[in-house]
Amino acid sequence: MNEDVPAGPRPEPSPPGEGQPGQDRAGDPRHGLREGLSALRGTRGASGERLDVERDAVSGLRVQAGQVFGGDSYVFNMAGGAASVRSYRLSAEELDEVRETFVEPTGFGALVGEVTARAVTVLRGPAGAGKDAAARATLHHAGHRSLFLLDPASDLSRFDAADMQRGAGYVLADLTQRAADALTSFELRRLDAALRGKDCRLVLTAAAALQFTDRGVQRGVVETAERPTGTEIVTAHLGWRLGIAAAARGRRILARPDVQELIGKELDGATTTAAADLGRALADAAAAVADGQVVARVRERQELRDGQAISHWLQNLDDLAQQCLAIGVSAFGGEAYEIVATLARNLEERLQVEESPDNPVRPRGTRLTGTRSSRLDAIHGALVDSEVSTRHGGARGKVVRFQDPGVAVKVLEHVWSEYDEIREVLPVWLRDSAAGVLPTVGVRAAVAAGVLAKHAFETVRARILLPWAADKNAELRDAAAIALGVVATESGHAPAAYNLVIAWSAESAGPELQATAARAWRVVFERDGDERAWAWLHQLAAVEEIAVVEALCRSLTEYMALDDGRYRRDALDLIDQWTVSGFHGTQRRLVGELAFLYAAGDLVESRPPEAGPAGGQATDGTGLWPTLLAVTERDQGLRNDVAALWRQTANSPDVYEVAHEVLTEWACLVEAYPHGRSVLAALLKNAAADRRTQLIIRHLAAAWIRGSEGRGAPLTGRTVLAHLDGHLVGRSESP
Repeated sequence: MNEDVPAGPRPEPSPPGEGQPGQDRAGDPRHGLREGLSALRGTRGASGERLDVERDAVSGLRVQAGQVFGGDSYVFNMAGGAASVRSYRLSAEELDEVRETFVEPTGFGALVGEVTARAVTVLRGPAGAGKDAAARATLHHAGHRSLFLLDPASDLSRFDAADMQRGAGYVLADLTQRAADALTSFELRRLDAALRGKDCRLVLTAAAALQFTDRGVQRGVVETAERPTGTEIVTAHLGWRLGIAAAARGRRILARPDVQELIGKELDGATTTAAADLGRALADAAAAVADGQVVARVRERQELRDGQAISHWLQNLDDLAQQCLAIGVSAFGGEAYEIVATLARNLEERLQVEESPDNPVRPRGTRLTGTRSSRLDAIHGALVDSEVSTRHGGARGKVVRFQDPGVAVKVLEHVWSEYDEIREVLPVWLRDSAAGVLPTVGVRAAVAAGVLAKHAFETVRARILLPWAADKNAELRDAAAIALGVVATESGHAPAAYNLVIAWSAESAGPELQATAARAWRVVFERDGDERAWAWLHQLAAVEEIAVVEALCRSLTEYMALDDGRYRRDALDLIDQWTVSGFHGTQRRLVGELAFLYAAGDLVESRPPEAGPAGGQATDGTGLWPTLLAVTERDQGLRNDVAALWRQTANSPDVYEVAHEVLTEWACLVEAYPHGRSVLAALLKNAAADRRTQLIIRHLAAAWIRGSEGRGAPLTGRTVLAHLDGHLVGRSESP
């Protein structure tokens, strides 16, 4: 196996577009547009992060039926490197909760035996019987130390070994009747084989009324009806959250007559989930107040589910600073406390009465007051582990949210409808937040604006949506598009949102509004379907404005990332029509080339470590692969499409420099992955179907080996050259 650099440097081909007779780029009236677009680049992981934060923000401002304080909500992310389903990994604290708070019902040992004996189990039982908690606990007792929750909307036919982490346990809660009908004996055997191959197990929970038409699936159903008492569940959750050191206090609290009365009233006919929520609420109250105030504290939190109680609570907070922090958490919950506190102080300054001798903002020598803990306690806020990953693949750490689901949207709607001063300031505050340096804050500002449209669409349209959509700032236009999507799906104004997008996409609207319309593509897709929406995008692709082209690049990249890449082939097909076919003019060809490169630079996915050159683990700390490279490993058709697009862009007279830069980024990302280097080399060998493209790729590979401009990928470069020379190297040489 020889990965040495070929003797002597290979000649660099002339840059595409030069030396071609009859072409004078300087005389082209569109030359300035092309020059401006040549710098258009996707930011690694930005689209995935934006979509995840949007889902998280919408979830945080959506009041779900039957949701009470302490309830769980999850942001499901990609399950693995080549994931086609979404999952949420339980944190160490959540795993500890599984171990310490689950109260074993009668017959639990037999249930563990049933789950341990098979790879796939369906746990069926009545509502409120604690099936989800039992599923997690049985997997833990079966020896799985990592537990994942699958998105309830997951298509199990797409769940395979590539999505599974070795030794993990998986739970899919609340199986639907439609999913049950699609679960056949054949599909069950496929799942069984994939799970056993990775030493994994999957437990599906289902309502008692759910039926399976396939008898083979029916044999895997385990019925459960036993449940512990509500008092036992409350005791377990209170004790775990207070900790061993406070065990005596926990017993003392539970023995109080007012606490016993509360438990008896709240648990009358309640589910196991409600019992666990009450245990959490008692523990949170006990951590904040004395024993005699615990019940009052819990009732205060419960009453926040009522809009009138929100009004009373917000009005009676100690000062403007606390009120603004509550508003900040309602709009930006899910961000780090420090970020939300800064935004809240900014709102406070906008609302503050003008400074005067009688009203100094902060007299000299005033002592510091209001610790983080006390401020959060006053507004019923809490620091929790973030469920949203960063664009670089890492965790966000602790973020701030309200303790009670549903409070955020009630606070936001209440201050908008009841406080005239805040209604004047809120649009400008949200605008400045959306235009700031943190893209995730902009997404949350947009979602908050969209939610406000539920009760005041025309006001929000005039004061928020239209000014944002017409702004020169691309981030604000993005925010307007996200807000329109929320208006269409969450606020009951779908026709109005659709009409706005269509009106803004007209040529007479101007480039900024057209760009916003292109970013609001999901509104059109939801209403018109694929074919008409693609025709609409096709028209926008003829607009020779940088703002519109950039918006199309972002939207097509998002379309590839949406729903775990379910529509990736459709998006690539449209780009291929514009770019490779040559039937739709030079402007659409240019848009297609840029859209492909934007997606190639933006879309990434996490990959587990591989064995390195010396048998050790790969040392690349990012753990990321380009998504459009990973798909070529799994799909020969997509490999041909992506190879053709690389061939087109690497030779393009307009974007070849960007293409070479993005391809170099791919080489650097897979440098620490032997298999990744081989997959990229096989793709580029496919792309090098003509002499000119092969010369370009050879030149790039030689530059990676030399480490030109400090961006070396010598192993990748040698692997690519070896493939082009016909000598395959490394394991899994050809996908």
